[in-house]
Amino acid sequence: MIKPMQSLLPLGLAFIMFAIGLGLTLHDFTRVFRAPRAILVGLINQIVLLPVIALVVLIGYNGRPEFALGLMILAAAPGGITSNLLTTLAGGSAALSVSMTAIASLASVVTVPIILGLAQTHILGLTPDAATTIQMPFGRIIASILVVTSLPIVLGMALQSKRPNWANWARPKARQLATIIFALIVASAFVGQMDNILTYFTEIGPRLVMLNVATMTLGVVSALVLGLGRADSIAIMLECGLQNAALAIFIAVSVLGNPILVVPAITYALIMNITAAAVIVWSRRAAYPAIAK
Repeated sequence: MIKPMQSLLPLGLAFIMFAIGLGLTLHDFTRVFRAPRAILVGLINQIVLLPVIALVVLIGYNGRPEFALGLMILAAAPGGITSNLLTTLAGGSAALSVSMTAIASLASVVTVPIILGLAQTHILGLTPDAATTIQMPFGRIIASILVVTSLPIVLGMALQSKRPNWANWARPKARQLATIIFALIVASAFVGQMDNILTYFTEIGPRLVMLNVATMTLGVVSALVLGLGRADSIAIMLECGLQNAALAIFIAVSVLGNPILVVPAITYALIMNITAAAVIVWSRRAAYPAIAK
């Protein structure tokens, strides 16, 4: 990764999470009580079942252990800032998407270390040499996620509560800047690891496509089975398929200090945006006749 961007990565991610917090109120978190089916099925899919699917996808994988762990880091990351925007463009429930992003992001300080701990046991434990090349400092992981995700969200929410007029004025500008920062983080990582991405795409790329398609399919099917509406189904599908690649890159580079771990996250970022674009096109075309009527 380009050095200046690498050094600014924690600040960039913190600002992204702050921008999310500017649009949140305590009312968003009460959705779990007001509409429990939608938020619970979404969070179970995202926090519990998505990492399980990632482990299944890795069955039979004999490639680099760094890529396997990188895939699990990605699976542990919650939805990011782009999921809310793309859900809105696809005609999904923006409120549900925002609530899922907020709750999963705050919970990540606990869920990410747990998921990575299981990954270390079930993935690194299968490769005798991997444990000597990849260290898992769980205390540092928890502290880092707390500082760059949870605290900025809480700060943004506090400003929304204390200065709502200012927060409402700043929110769209902050989200636009956060989207640009997200793109720069991914692009910088892509440039830094381009050779590895091109070299190993055939090794890890198909499994990332499987992960993305499987999680999005699980999201929409589970929502429809439980009788949720179209808007909620789209929101859950995109929240499950659009991971916070910036957080995954931060954990790989700034926390674990192993840039090769970002290869799955960068590759997935490209894949997930392609599938999300397809969902948006499909959703808009499917909704057009109803709108026209």
